[in-house]
Amino acid sequence: MLDYRKMTMTPHTYSHKGEQRQSGFTLIEVLIAISILTIGLLAVAKMQVSAIQGNYFSNNTTTALSLAQQKMEDLLGKAYADPDLADTQAGNNANLTSLVTIDHQEPNVDEEGVSGSGIYHRVWNVADDTPITDTKTITIIVTWTKGNNTHRVNLSCIKRL
Repeated sequence: MLDYRKMTMTPHTYSHKGEQRQSGFTLIEVLIAISILTIGLLAVAKMQVSAIQGNYFSNNTTTALSLAQQKMEDLLGKAYADPDLADTQAGNNANLTSLVTIDHQEPNVDEEGVSGSGIYHRVWNVADDTPITDTKTITIIVTWTKGNNTHRVNLSCIKRL
């Protein structure tokens, strides 16, 4: 009688009268083991693809934020009346994060902040005398597109006279 409690995954031993003993796994056991291994490896491969996509998005977000910070430092270092700080579209002052009406822009900015060949679009909107007189609210928006998705980061600051 078979005792199922003592069954383990060990190689089977076969012997026939007058033949030497041979041990090994059955073909079905090998196929099941390969199937389980394949499913596990496919799951790991899918996980790697997701990790690579996440790292790419994180890198783009970090670069966009760095570009926004770089432009903000540049604008804050300029004179209050500098043309780059002009409020050319007063209609956007209620919503400086809008991309419908913009004050200034730099298209196709690369990772170094140079216009012409990059994937980033840098926009900055300025509102004069906001929130109080003799101040300017500056909002910088950096956008980039991957596939059908447009991503963005915003950075705002107030410059005083």
